[in-house]
Amino acid sequence: MKAQPVQLAPGLMHPVPILAISVLLANDHLLKSNWGHPITGKLSDFAGLLFFPLLLVALIEVGQAACRCYRGPSHRLLVGSALATGVVFALVQVFSPMTELYRVGLAALQRPGLALDIVLTTGSLEGMPRVQVTPDPTDLLALPALGVAYLIGRRAIGVTSD
Repeated sequence: MKAQPVQLAPGLMHPVPILAISVLLANDHLLKSNWGHPITGKLSDFAGLLFFPLLLVALIEVGQAACRCYRGPSHRLLVGSALATGVVFALVQVFSPMTELYRVGLAALQRPGLALDIVLTTGSLEGMPRVQVTPDPTDLLALPALGVAYLIGRRAIGVTSD
């Protein structure tokens, strides 16, 4: 009998996170530049918080599968991913050292070749161009989107009670 393939990160395949990714891309690459408005910033926050915990779960599960230590969907991983996303998001909005770390880290992820060249040349990421981030404590209003991501992930992994 042939083993059934394991579906990793089923929550990320739900229509809501897929829509959130689409909204985030459209908002960040079209709406913000053509119609800059406080609403476009909040839209990105909600969309990002709707899908990112599920993406984080997916990345961890793929890593576990690659090292042959994946044991199936984990409610604990889902909760940890949602909490970690919320804590980092909140800190970026209200704590300037975290905002700066995020600006450098995201820039390095977006341009890994440049980041590697700068690190090899200078020994640090000090010269790395930063992404633009505008910390705004009112962005914390988007945190309830994490609850939606959690509910989608929970349903996808088949958790019916805690």
